[in-house]
Amino acid sequence: MLRHRKFSGIWRQQPWLWGGAIGCGALFCVVAFVLGGALWSRQMVKSDQPPEWSLASPAAPQLKQELNGLTTRPNFSTPTIDNSSVQLTNATRPASEPAPVALAEPQFGPICFKAARPQNDTPACEETYAPVVEMHAVFNYTGMSTHNEWTRVWYHNGQEVLRVKENWSGDVEGQFDYNLNTSNGQLLPPGLWQLELYIDGQLETFGAFVINGIVSTSLPPVEATPGPTKAPELPLPAYRLAFTKWDGGKHAIWTANLDGSEAQFLLDFAASPSWAPDGQSMVFFGEEGIDTQPAVGVGTNGIWRMEAHGENPTQLLAEGSAHAVAWSPVGNLVAFDAARGGPDRRVYFIGADGSHQPLETLGEQPTWSPDGQQIAVRVCRPECGLWIVNLDDSNPRQLTGEGADGLPAWSPDGRKIAFSRNVEGNVDIFVINVDGADLQRLTTAPGNDSVPAWTPDGQHLVFRTTRNGLWQIFLMRADGSDQHLIIDGVGAGDEWAFDRMSVR
Repeated sequence: MLRHRKFSGIWRQQPWLWGGAIGCGALFCVVAFVLGGALWSRQMVKSDQPPEWSLASPAAPQLKQELNGLTTRPNFSTPTIDNSSVQLTNATRPASEPAPVALAEPQFGPICFKAARPQNDTPACEETYAPVVEMHAVFNYTGMSTHNEWTRVWYHNGQEVLRVKENWSGDVEGQFDYNLNTSNGQLLPPGLWQLELYIDGQLETFGAFVINGIVSTSLPPVEATPGPTKAPELPLPAYRLAFTKWDGGKHAIWTANLDGSEAQFLLDFAASPSWAPDGQSMVFFGEEGIDTQPAVGVGTNGIWRMEAHGENPTQLLAEGSAHAVAWSPVGNLVAFDAARGGPDRRVYFIGADGSHQPLETLGEQPTWSPDGQQIAVRVCRPECGLWIVNLDDSNPRQLTGEGADGLPAWSPDGRKIAFSRNVEGNVDIFVINVDGADLQRLTTAPGNDSVPAWTPDGQHLVFRTTRNGLWQIFLMRADGSDQHLIIDGVGAGDEWAFDRMSVR
């Protein structure tokens, strides 16, 4: 007790001891708080750091250094490939199971490249491959809808070889398997292959792989071909061509892939098909007798609409004098030409639902500008040729001065117009810039080459030809090279505007 009272007395007699103790305690709390906050902040910064981009498996240093420059479009100094007969195709297979309505931001995951193997196993994602005939680019996606536009761009040894832009047609989320393969069973060219995927114009993800140049000894050697080397064929996207066949009494609409495969009959008494921008339906001219088919309801000749596989043909407008029909690239209007009580044909417009539109202009065989604001037509104003004009017939300007020029087709990039011209009794395909400059002749074969139509990527043109003694459909590159048959025996009536084609 005495000791306790003495100890307490010291504290009462020396109050500065109380102040020192309290100050030390406060200092200890401050130090603890600062150290704890620093550790917590360091952990948060560490966890918020985005992961470094990498390929599916550890990359060789040289390859990774090349890939880090992808977004700047470098020219890689890889050896020039010598594989002139390669013909590439690709196909897409979006997931088919239904998915919920998209709520998240559209997003593509990292690309996993896998080589196809005959044993049907599940190969791992790799970066370097021996020579292969097919490659799979597999990636996950979320938040996608038909309102999103997606673009895929392929590069080979730093040079762009394919650019495809279209609206998304898959599910909201799932896994996408995008195939690159050779249609004739030959090997993909060796070198560095790169793939970029864009959503609504923004680069979303990219990846690359290398095919080495060592050819398997089990494959037969490739014989050298004398003369100039033919450039490798660009990969053909999975587009569908809508076209007509003429049997001598009526037209019928068909569709097929760009290599002529998977041809499908849609409807008789139907001509001049034109795809909707989303490829889910088309408009066309229905001939007299269209309503005699069991699948067709009430209607007569005029402007019609049906779904992509020929379902639900529905008349939009009764117009027996119509010829060429064209759906606007922006999807809201349909143009057609007709002769309503006079010798001169005019272009009229209706809504995609058949609604009346108070617009018209002189001319025939209309083709739309990519922005849907103008059309190119064949007309005499009074000089005959191809003219470009606004939808309300304002601001006409002459493009060509040959009266026989016709069946124009506006390129997807808006820069060129392809058309047919009669040169000393031989009809051929020409292209010209929209300002009237740089006229080029693309075909020279004996016979008629006409009714051109562009592919959506602007890389190819399809056209009809009689160079082999009967009407056929050919495919060629946009510069006129690599002209080859894709569909045989399509026939053609006297009015070639009924034979116009459309690709989506």
